[in-house]
Amino acid sequence: MASWLSARLDGVPDTLRARVEEAVRVHATEVSARSVADALKHVAESLLAEAQAAPQESRETAMTILAADAFVTWACEAVAEENPAKLAGLQ
Repeated sequence: MASWLSARLDGVPDTLRARVEEAVRVHATEVSARSVADALKHVAESLLAEAQAAPQESRETAMTILAADAFVTWACEAVAEENPAKLAGLQ
């Protein structure tokens, strides 16, 4: 997943890039055996759960939500690359 993402991080604002890279590091072990698309989806779900559990709204929580959104977008892109027909059933 990390190598797949590295090509897509050019031009990403530094703060968001740092949050994405942190999420990749945190979840690297648990997603290592998954497909790229599934790994990206898992990280997105984890980030959304983290944002929902945050005690208060903050800039950090907003950045977590933005990172989750990016991971969802990348998961769709990965599915399109891995198996375009599967996009119709992506949930």
